[in-house]
Amino acid sequence: MFDHVSISVLFVNLSSQSFTPTTDVLQGSVLSPHSYSIYINSLPPLLRTVTTSSSALYIPSPSPSSLDDYNTLLSPSGVTGFGHIMTPTSVNSLLFADDVAIFGSTRDVQDMLDLVVQHSFSLGYRWSPSKCAIIYLKTRSPQPPALTLYGEFLPAVEEFIYLDMPFRDKGIYAPSIVTHRCSGTIATMATLNSVGACRSEFSLLLSSRLYKTFVCPKFEYGLAISSMLLKDIANLEKIQNKFLRMIVGGHATSSTVVLKHICNLPSIQFRWDTLIIKFCIRANSLPSGCLLSLIHQHHPQFSSLPLLCQNKLHFSITARVNPRLPTALQKYFDKFRQEKYDAFRLDNNKILLQACHPIL
Repeated sequence: MFDHVSISVLFVNLSSQSFTPTTDVLQGSVLSPHSYSIYINSLPPLLRTVTTSSSALYIPSPSPSSLDDYNTLLSPSGVTGFGHIMTPTSVNSLLFADDVAIFGSTRDVQDMLDLVVQHSFSLGYRWSPSKCAIIYLKTRSPQPPALTLYGEFLPAVEEFIYLDMPFRDKGIYAPSIVTHRCSGTIATMATLNSVGACRSEFSLLLSSRLYKTFVCPKFEYGLAISSMLLKDIANLEKIQNKFLRMIVGGHATSSTVVLKHICNLPSIQFRWDTLIIKFCIRANSLPSGCLLSLIHQHHPQFSSLPLLCQNKLHFSITARVNPRLPTALQKYFDKFRQEKYDAFRLDNNKILLQACHPIL
Protein backbone atom coordinates (compact mmCIF):
# COMPACT_ATOMS: atom_id res chain seq x y z
CA MET A 1 0.00 0.00 0.00
CA PHE A 2 1.04 3.61 -0.55
CA ASP A 3 0.50 6.73 1.55
CA HIS A 4 -0.49 10.18 0.25
CA VAL A 5 -1.41 9.04 -3.28
CA SER A 6 -2.41 11.81 -5.69
CA ILE A 7 -3.63 11.60 -9.28
CA SER A 8 -3.76 14.13 -12.11
CA VAL A 9 -4.99 13.75 -15.69
CA LEU A 10 -2.81 14.79 -18.62
CA PHE A 11 -4.68 15.63 -21.83
CA VAL A 12 -3.32 17.55 -24.86
CA ASN A 13 -0.34 18.73 -22.79
CA LEU A 14 -2.68 20.16 -20.15
CA SER A 15 -2.65 18.75 -16.63
CA SER A 16 -5.64 18.79 -14.30
CA GLN A 17 -5.51 19.61 -10.63
CA SER A 18 -4.36 16.69 -8.54
CA PHE A 19 -6.84 14.78 -6.42
CA THR A 20 -6.64 11.96 -3.88
CA PRO A 21 -8.39 8.63 -4.66
CA THR A 22 -10.51 7.09 -1.92
CA THR A 23 -10.79 3.55 -3.36
CA ASP A 24 -8.97 1.14 -5.67
CA VAL A 25 -5.27 0.28 -5.90
CA LEU A 26 -2.56 1.61 -8.16
CA GLN A 27 -2.39 0.27 -11.69
CA GLY A 28 0.13 -2.57 -11.86
CA SER A 29 0.02 -3.21 -8.13
CA VAL A 30 0.53 -6.81 -7.02
CA LEU A 31 -2.57 -6.38 -4.85
CA SER A 32 -4.84 -5.96 -7.87
CA PRO A 33 -5.27 -9.62 -8.96
CA HIS A 34 -5.45 -10.89 -5.38
CA SER A 35 -7.97 -8.25 -4.37
CA TYR A 36 -10.11 -8.96 -7.42
CA SER A 37 -10.08 -12.69 -6.69
CA ILE A 38 -11.43 -12.01 -3.21
CA TYR A 39 -13.95 -9.56 -4.64
CA ILE A 40 -15.40 -11.97 -7.23
CA ASN A 41 -14.95 -15.19 -5.22
CA SER A 42 -18.64 -15.36 -4.23
CA LEU A 43 -19.82 -15.59 -7.85
CA PRO A 44 -19.03 -19.27 -8.74
CA PRO A 45 -20.82 -20.74 -5.67
CA LEU A 46 -23.80 -18.55 -6.49
CA LEU A 47 -23.91 -19.83 -10.07
CA ARG A 48 -23.68 -23.45 -8.92
CA THR A 49 -26.97 -23.13 -7.05
CA VAL A 50 -28.95 -23.19 -10.30
CA THR A 51 -27.43 -26.32 -11.86
CA THR A 52 -30.41 -28.47 -12.74
CA SER A 53 -29.35 -29.88 -16.09
CA SER A 54 -28.74 -33.62 -16.25
CA SER A 55 -25.83 -32.93 -18.61
CA ALA A 56 -23.98 -30.73 -16.11
CA LEU A 57 -20.31 -31.46 -15.50
CA TYR A 58 -19.54 -32.71 -11.98
CA ILE A 59 -16.23 -33.28 -10.24
CA PRO A 60 -15.69 -34.80 -6.79
CA SER A 61 -15.15 -32.47 -3.85
CA PRO A 62 -12.40 -33.21 -1.31
CA SER A 63 -13.43 -34.91 1.89
CA PRO A 64 -12.58 -32.91 5.01
CA SER A 65 -10.92 -35.98 6.51
CA SER A 66 -8.59 -36.80 3.65
CA LEU A 67 -7.33 -34.80 0.67
CA ASP A 68 -5.99 -38.05 -0.78
CA ASP A 69 -9.55 -38.81 -1.93
CA TYR A 70 -8.76 -36.69 -4.98
CA ASN A 71 -6.70 -39.58 -6.26
CA THR A 72 -9.56 -42.06 -6.02
CA LEU A 73 -12.21 -42.43 -8.70
CA LEU A 74 -15.82 -42.23 -7.61
CA SER A 75 -17.77 -45.43 -7.68
CA PRO A 76 -21.34 -45.35 -9.11
CA SER A 77 -22.70 -44.88 -5.58
CA GLY A 78 -20.46 -41.89 -4.95
CA VAL A 79 -18.39 -43.68 -2.30
CA THR A 80 -14.63 -43.95 -2.63
CA GLY A 81 -12.44 -46.91 -1.83
CA PHE A 82 -11.50 -45.25 1.46
CA GLY A 83 -15.12 -45.13 2.58
CA HIS A 84 -15.50 -41.34 2.47
CA ILE A 85 -18.70 -39.98 0.93
CA MET A 86 -17.89 -37.11 -1.41
CA THR A 87 -20.38 -34.51 -2.62
CA PRO A 88 -19.88 -33.79 -6.33
CA THR A 89 -19.32 -30.17 -7.32
CA SER A 90 -20.84 -28.88 -10.54
CA VAL A 91 -18.67 -26.92 -12.96
CA ASN A 92 -20.83 -24.45 -14.87
CA SER A 93 -18.56 -21.39 -14.99
CA LEU A 94 -14.95 -20.54 -15.74
CA LEU A 95 -13.35 -17.31 -14.59
CA PHE A 96 -10.15 -15.68 -15.75
CA ALA A 97 -9.82 -12.20 -14.23
CA ASP A 98 -12.85 -10.29 -15.53
CA ASP A 99 -13.57 -12.74 -18.39
CA VAL A 100 -16.32 -15.17 -17.42
CA ALA A 101 -17.78 -18.12 -19.34
CA ILE A 102 -20.96 -19.86 -18.16
CA PHE A 103 -22.45 -22.98 -19.73
CA GLY A 104 -25.44 -25.24 -19.31
CA SER A 105 -28.97 -25.68 -20.61
CA THR A 106 -30.92 -22.67 -21.88
CA ARG A 107 -32.90 -22.47 -18.66
CA ASP A 108 -29.81 -22.78 -16.48
CA VAL A 109 -27.93 -20.11 -18.40
CA GLN A 110 -30.79 -17.62 -18.13
CA ASP A 111 -31.06 -18.30 -14.39
CA MET A 112 -27.32 -17.72 -14.06
CA LEU A 113 -27.57 -14.48 -16.03
CA ASP A 114 -30.25 -13.30 -13.62
CA LEU A 115 -27.97 -14.17 -10.72
CA VAL A 116 -24.98 -12.32 -12.13
CA VAL A 117 -27.19 -9.23 -12.46
CA GLN A 118 -28.14 -9.51 -8.78
CA HIS A 119 -24.50 -10.13 -7.88
CA SER A 120 -23.41 -6.99 -9.75
CA PHE A 121 -26.04 -4.88 -7.98
CA SER A 122 -24.99 -6.18 -4.57
CA LEU A 123 -21.28 -5.46 -5.15
CA GLY A 124 -21.64 -2.26 -7.18
CA TYR A 125 -20.33 -3.23 -10.60
CA ARG A 126 -21.92 -3.83 -14.01
CA TRP A 127 -21.53 -6.38 -16.80
CA SER A 128 -21.25 -5.25 -20.41
CA PRO A 129 -23.95 -6.87 -22.59
CA SER A 130 -22.29 -5.51 -25.74
CA LYS A 131 -19.23 -7.68 -25.02
CA CYS A 132 -21.25 -10.84 -24.34
CA ALA A 133 -22.51 -13.47 -26.77
CA ILE A 134 -24.15 -16.90 -26.84
CA ILE A 135 -22.66 -19.96 -28.52
CA TYR A 136 -25.38 -22.58 -28.86
CA LEU A 137 -25.52 -26.11 -30.25
CA LYS A 138 -27.21 -25.96 -33.63
CA THR A 139 -27.64 -29.73 -33.63
CA ARG A 140 -29.90 -29.50 -30.58
CA SER A 141 -31.71 -26.24 -31.32
CA PRO A 142 -32.06 -24.81 -34.83
CA GLN A 143 -33.13 -21.46 -33.39
CA PRO A 144 -30.83 -19.49 -31.06
CA PRO A 145 -32.15 -19.06 -27.52
CA ALA A 146 -33.40 -15.63 -26.46
CA LEU A 147 -31.29 -14.88 -23.39
CA THR A 148 -31.16 -11.48 -21.72
CA LEU A 149 -28.77 -9.57 -19.49
CA TYR A 150 -30.11 -6.41 -17.81
CA GLY A 151 -33.12 -6.79 -20.08
CA GLU A 152 -30.97 -6.69 -23.24
CA PHE A 153 -31.01 -9.67 -25.62
CA LEU A 154 -27.59 -11.22 -26.11
CA PRO A 155 -26.51 -11.98 -29.69
CA ALA A 156 -26.13 -15.62 -30.77
CA VAL A 157 -22.87 -16.22 -32.66
CA GLU A 158 -21.21 -19.20 -34.29
CA GLU A 159 -17.78 -18.22 -32.98
CA PHE A 160 -16.56 -16.13 -30.06
CA ILE A 161 -13.07 -14.99 -29.08
CA TYR A 162 -12.50 -15.88 -25.42
CA LEU A 163 -9.07 -15.20 -23.89
CA ASP A 164 -7.86 -14.49 -27.43
CA MET A 165 -8.80 -17.99 -28.59
CA PRO A 166 -11.62 -18.75 -31.07
CA PHE A 167 -14.35 -20.94 -29.56
CA ARG A 168 -17.29 -22.69 -31.21
CA ASP A 169 -19.92 -25.08 -29.89
CA LYS A 170 -17.39 -27.94 -29.53
CA GLY A 171 -14.60 -25.89 -27.97
CA ILE A 172 -11.48 -24.33 -29.46
CA TYR A 173 -11.81 -24.06 -33.24
CA ALA A 174 -8.31 -24.56 -34.62
CA PRO A 175 -8.90 -23.41 -38.25
CA SER A 176 -9.87 -19.94 -37.01
CA ILE A 177 -6.61 -19.60 -35.12
CA VAL A 178 -4.82 -18.95 -38.41
CA THR A 179 -7.18 -16.13 -39.36
CA HIS A 180 -7.26 -14.63 -35.88
CA ARG A 181 -3.48 -14.67 -35.42
CA CYS A 182 -2.79 -13.26 -38.88
CA SER A 183 -4.32 -9.80 -38.41
CA GLY A 184 -2.73 -9.02 -35.05
CA THR A 185 0.74 -10.30 -35.89
CA ILE A 186 0.83 -8.56 -39.28
CA ALA A 187 0.24 -5.22 -37.54
CA THR A 188 3.05 -5.92 -35.06
CA MET A 189 5.42 -7.04 -37.81
CA ALA A 190 4.60 -3.98 -39.91
CA THR A 191 5.47 -1.74 -36.96
CA LEU A 192 8.83 -3.47 -36.47
CA ASN A 193 9.49 -3.27 -40.18
CA SER A 194 8.80 0.46 -40.24
CA VAL A 195 11.21 1.22 -37.39
CA GLY A 196 14.10 -0.66 -38.98
CA ALA A 197 13.60 -4.44 -38.83
CA CYS A 198 14.34 -4.82 -42.54
CA ARG A 199 17.24 -5.53 -44.86
CA SER A 200 18.25 -1.90 -45.38
CA GLU A 201 18.28 -0.89 -41.69
CA PHE A 202 19.02 -3.27 -38.82
CA SER A 203 21.27 -6.29 -39.16
CA LEU A 204 19.73 -9.62 -40.04
CA LEU A 205 20.53 -11.00 -36.59
CA LEU A 206 18.96 -8.05 -34.73
CA SER A 207 15.85 -8.11 -36.94
CA SER A 208 15.40 -11.83 -36.36
CA ARG A 209 15.73 -11.34 -32.59
CA LEU A 210 13.11 -8.60 -32.67
CA TYR A 211 10.85 -10.98 -34.58
CA LYS A 212 11.40 -13.77 -32.03
CA THR A 213 10.81 -11.39 -29.11
CA PHE A 214 7.76 -9.40 -30.22
CA VAL A 215 6.05 -11.37 -33.00
CA CYS A 216 6.57 -15.05 -32.18
CA PRO A 217 4.81 -14.94 -28.77
CA LYS A 218 1.70 -13.45 -30.41
CA PHE A 219 1.97 -15.88 -33.29
CA GLU A 220 2.38 -18.99 -31.14
CA TYR A 221 -0.18 -18.14 -28.46
CA GLY A 222 -2.58 -21.04 -27.94
CA LEU A 223 -0.78 -23.55 -30.16
CA ALA A 224 0.05 -25.75 -27.17
CA ILE A 225 -3.62 -26.57 -26.53
CA SER A 226 -4.83 -26.69 -30.13
CA SER A 227 -5.42 -29.87 -32.11
CA MET A 228 -4.61 -28.54 -35.55
CA LEU A 229 -4.58 -30.17 -38.96
CA LEU A 230 -1.53 -30.27 -41.20
CA LYS A 231 -3.11 -27.73 -43.53
CA ASP A 232 -3.53 -25.30 -40.61
CA ILE A 233 0.15 -25.68 -39.73
CA ALA A 234 1.05 -25.15 -43.40
CA ASN A 235 -0.96 -21.92 -43.47
CA LEU A 236 0.78 -20.66 -40.33
CA GLU A 237 4.12 -21.55 -41.93
CA LYS A 238 3.22 -19.43 -44.97
CA ILE A 239 2.41 -16.48 -42.73
CA GLN A 240 5.74 -16.82 -40.92
CA ASN A 241 7.55 -16.96 -44.26
CA LYS A 242 5.79 -13.74 -45.24
CA PHE A 243 7.05 -12.07 -42.08
CA LEU A 244 10.59 -13.24 -42.70
CA ARG A 245 10.51 -11.89 -46.26
CA MET A 246 9.56 -8.52 -44.79
CA ILE A 247 12.93 -8.67 -43.00
CA VAL A 248 15.22 -10.03 -45.70
CA GLY A 249 13.34 -8.93 -48.79
CA GLY A 250 12.60 -11.08 -51.80
CA HIS A 251 9.49 -12.03 -53.71
CA ALA A 252 6.64 -14.24 -52.57
CA THR A 253 8.16 -17.45 -53.94
CA SER A 254 11.67 -17.01 -52.49
CA SER A 255 12.73 -19.59 -49.93
CA THR A 256 13.26 -18.73 -46.25
CA VAL A 257 14.88 -22.04 -45.27
CA VAL A 258 18.42 -20.61 -45.13
CA LEU A 259 17.27 -17.54 -43.22
CA LYS A 260 15.63 -19.71 -40.58
CA HIS A 261 18.81 -21.75 -40.24
CA ILE A 262 21.09 -18.71 -39.99
CA CYS A 263 18.88 -16.99 -37.39
CA ASN A 264 17.99 -20.22 -35.55
CA LEU A 265 14.28 -19.87 -36.25
CA PRO A 266 12.40 -23.18 -36.01
CA SER A 267 9.52 -24.12 -38.26
CA ILE A 268 5.94 -23.80 -37.05
CA GLN A 269 5.61 -27.59 -37.08
CA PHE A 270 8.57 -27.97 -34.73
CA ARG A 271 7.36 -25.17 -32.42
CA TRP A 272 3.87 -26.68 -32.32
CA ASP A 273 5.29 -30.08 -31.39
CA THR A 274 7.53 -28.69 -28.64
CA LEU A 275 4.83 -26.44 -27.16
CA ILE A 276 2.38 -29.36 -27.01
CA ILE A 277 4.98 -31.58 -25.35
CA LYS A 278 5.78 -28.98 -22.70
CA PHE A 279 2.07 -28.50 -22.03
CA CYS A 280 1.48 -32.26 -21.70
CA ILE A 281 4.41 -32.68 -19.34
CA ARG A 282 3.21 -29.77 -17.23
CA ALA A 283 -0.41 -30.96 -17.23
CA ASN A 284 0.54 -34.49 -16.19
CA SER A 285 2.59 -33.15 -13.26
CA LEU A 286 -0.14 -30.90 -11.83
CA PRO A 287 -1.56 -31.67 -8.37
CA SER A 288 -4.51 -34.04 -8.48
CA GLY A 289 -6.81 -31.38 -7.00
CA CYS A 290 -6.43 -28.96 -9.92
CA LEU A 291 -9.45 -28.47 -12.15
CA LEU A 292 -7.60 -29.71 -15.25
CA SER A 293 -6.49 -32.87 -13.43
CA LEU A 294 -9.99 -33.54 -12.10
CA ILE A 295 -11.65 -33.11 -15.50
CA HIS A 296 -9.02 -35.29 -17.18
CA GLN A 297 -9.43 -37.97 -14.51
CA HIS A 298 -13.21 -38.05 -14.16
CA HIS A 299 -14.37 -36.73 -17.56
CA PRO A 300 -11.69 -37.69 -20.11
CA GLN A 301 -14.21 -37.25 -22.94
CA PHE A 302 -14.10 -33.49 -22.30
CA SER A 303 -10.32 -33.30 -22.01
CA SER A 304 -8.07 -32.58 -24.99
CA LEU A 305 -5.01 -33.84 -23.12
CA PRO A 306 -5.23 -37.48 -24.36
CA LEU A 307 -5.35 -36.31 -27.97
CA LEU A 308 -2.47 -33.87 -27.50
CA CYS A 309 -0.35 -36.55 -25.84
CA GLN A 310 -0.58 -38.69 -29.00
CA ASN A 311 2.04 -36.45 -30.58
CA LYS A 312 4.78 -38.65 -32.11
CA LEU A 313 7.57 -36.52 -30.71
CA HIS A 314 6.02 -36.83 -27.25
CA PHE A 315 6.13 -40.63 -27.49
CA SER A 316 9.79 -40.62 -28.48
CA ILE A 317 10.76 -38.23 -25.67
CA THR A 318 9.02 -40.13 -22.88
CA ALA A 319 10.73 -43.30 -24.08
CA ARG A 320 14.27 -41.85 -24.24
CA VAL A 321 14.68 -39.01 -21.73
CA ASN A 322 13.25 -37.89 -18.43
CA PRO A 323 10.72 -35.22 -19.48
CA ARG A 324 10.88 -33.55 -16.06
CA LEU A 325 14.53 -32.57 -16.55
CA PRO A 326 14.50 -29.27 -18.51
CA THR A 327 18.14 -29.58 -19.58
CA ALA A 328 17.73 -33.09 -20.96
CA LEU A 329 14.50 -32.09 -22.66
CA GLN A 330 16.08 -29.09 -24.38
CA LYS A 331 19.05 -31.19 -25.55
CA TYR A 332 16.68 -33.70 -27.08
CA PHE A 333 14.75 -30.92 -28.85
CA ASP A 334 18.00 -29.52 -30.28
CA LYS A 335 19.15 -32.97 -31.41
CA PHE A 336 15.79 -33.78 -33.01
CA ARG A 337 15.72 -30.47 -34.84
CA GLN A 338 19.28 -30.88 -36.12
CA GLU A 339 18.48 -34.37 -37.42
CA LYS A 340 15.46 -33.00 -39.28
CA TYR A 341 17.54 -30.24 -40.84
CA ASP A 342 20.34 -32.62 -41.85
CA ALA A 343 17.82 -34.88 -43.55
CA PHE A 344 16.34 -31.91 -45.38
CA ARG A 345 19.77 -30.69 -46.45
CA LEU A 346 20.73 -34.07 -47.92
CA ASP A 347 17.49 -34.33 -49.88
CA ASN A 348 17.33 -30.67 -50.99
CA ASN A 349 20.94 -29.54 -51.38
CA LYS A 350 20.27 -27.81 -54.69
CA ILE A 351 17.25 -25.98 -53.30
CA LEU A 352 19.30 -24.72 -50.34
CA LEU A 353 22.00 -23.32 -52.63
CA GLN A 354 19.38 -21.51 -54.70
CA ALA A 355 17.77 -20.15 -51.54
CA CYS A 356 21.10 -18.56 -50.50
CA HIS A 357 20.97 -16.19 -53.50
CA PRO A 358 18.64 -13.47 -52.14
CA ILE A 359 20.42 -13.46 -48.76
CA LEU A 360 23.97 -13.31 -50.16
